[in-house]
Amino acid sequence: MHTRLPDFLNKAVAAGKKINPDTEVEITGFESMKSAKLASLRVGRIEEEIVEITTSNPDIKKVTVTMIPRVAETINSVIIKGYDKDGKCPKCIMDTMFLTVPGEEVYLEDAEEVIDRRAPLD
Repeated sequence: MHTRLPDFLNKAVAAGKKINPDTEVEITGFESMKSAKLASLRVGRIEEEIVEITTSNPDIKKVTVTMIPRVAETINSVIIKGYDKDGKCPKCIMDTMFLTVPGEEVYLEDAEEVIDRRAPLD
């Protein structure tokens, strides 16, 4: 049902290199995440879209996959772009990805005392 973040990153790179093993794959938007789970059906869709980008033009040498927040904390936009040898982007696909990340409790487990000074979320 869910795909771990490291597995998604590996699948995205593999999808980018499926047609041409020399294709450069750059993934951004996950740098600050140490752990997350992604909806497996969406992961498969993103993989297919990456392959679509690489098969749409035989000159594609680089694929970028960028995730940015769309609805904070819930829905992220995924932007998949293919670049040719001249750095031109002949095709781009946009999709959405639901991302589940662990809450702050994960980082508090070894604290003897937690002082929470955050404003309420009313």
